[in-house]
Amino acid sequence: MFYPISSVYLSELEYKRYARHLVLNNIGDNGQKRLKGASIVFIGAGGLAASGIIYLVSSGLGRIGIVDDDKIAYSNLHRQILYNDEDIGKLKVHVIRDRIKDINSYCSVNVYSCILDENNCKDIIKDYDIVIDTTDNFKSRYLISRACHLQHKIHIYGAVQAFEGHVSVFNYKGGPSYSDLYPKNLNLYNKQCDTLGVLGILTGCIGMLQAIEAIKIILGIGDILSGYLLVYNLLDVSFKTVEIVPQKHWKLINYYYNNKFSNCTLIHQSDLSFILSQFPIILIDVRQPEEFQKYHLFKAINIPLKNMKSIKTISFIRGYSIDRKIIVYCYDNLRSFVASQILYKNQIIHYRLNNE
Repeated sequence: MFYPISSVYLSELEYKRYARHLVLNNIGDNGQKRLKGASIVFIGAGGLAASGIIYLVSSGLGRIGIVDDDKIAYSNLHRQILYNDEDIGKLKVHVIRDRIKDINSYCSVNVYSCILDENNCKDIIKDYDIVIDTTDNFKSRYLISRACHLQHKIHIYGAVQAFEGHVSVFNYKGGPSYSDLYPKNLNLYNKQCDTLGVLGILTGCIGMLQAIEAIKIILGIGDILSGYLLVYNLLDVSFKTVEIVPQKHWKLINYYYNNKFSNCTLIHQSDLSFILSQFPIILIDVRQPEEFQKYHLFKAINIPLKNMKSIKTISFIRGYSIDRKIIVYCYDNLRSFVASQILYKNQIIHYRLNNE
């Protein structure tokens, strides 16, 4: 996918500039050449793109593209840090092109002063390794998602509103796409950007997280945020990850729900009160602690799904299942389905609460 490093050369000045990269075991000479040989296109030149572009270009990225038809306004300046008062009224892509040359003259820059649409999307992204989505509307995101899927391009998504930001990596080694996170049948729509508030510095945080994922992918290091949505809330200083289930799996899961799932007995929500009054019960909520704290059923205990496979957890549940009935639940049913499979494999008799 990326340009072969055998044909990439670093100048003496670049060796000096990236000295702190070169001494890292996971980067070194080859890693720096991989960065120089890589290409990334940003769709959108706003607050998310501003910080991401600065750090990627400063890190030694070899080629970058920016797509945007917007002009700079005063309301942009509190978060779009590539621009200043003298740039008001100018096309964003033209200003960015000049800024990049000031930051890293070795970086090749292509700008597209247009709106991404069905007619130009394929041609624009075809020559880039990674697509970083810094748009602010659902239509563009679905368009990018489909184009990346068809052309086998990695799609790095970011979004912000008020005090919360989201990041994920889509279409990575067969991983989920944006449409798996927000299926089109949800019929989502956008409010006007000028009516929404956002703390300026948050766009910088999310944009840099997108850039970090891009660098990790280029270098082939670390865990990639594929299959999960990272949610950052700056008010309560929380980072949490939410698993993204590919839509192609839902039909299979629903089939098991309706036809194959004989590993446990389903209990409907309407019957729960009666069962709790008649039998000793251990009610296990398999959601994340943050979700559990906001709301949970009376007397439920929290064992997150990611902890269900541990020997300690299985031993704990097995011990209590001797004289109590075990019921697992989760409000989207999916995680309780997976938890139930784990208990079944460990030969623990249990029930699953069905919220449908």
